Amino acid sequence: MKSDLDSHIEKHIKDKEFKIYFEKAEAKRRIAQEIAALRSAKHLTQTQLAEEVGTRQQVISRLENPADTRMPSFEFLDRIAKAFNKRLVVSLE
Repeated sequence: MKSDLDSHIEKHIKDKEFKIYFEKAEAKRRIAQEIAALRSAKHLTQTQLAEEVGTRQQVISRLENPADTRMPSFEFLDRIAKAFNKRLVVSLE
């Protein structure tokens, strides 16, 4: 059985503007989730990660907050990736 949210998304995803907004929000949510999970797995605080990438704790907090709609730059995401000994991968699907 579909949730009300799933039904709402399915109904409106055909709308071009809604789809763009939804996909951007989904990408931001995935980025936020992945960075928070990587940071937690390395037992780093937001402050420690911020120091490692040359920013402030508040920036990391915003980055990990899926409700914050600002998208980080590729350059910043690359610095985050390097802090975790990862590489940034961008794909078009």
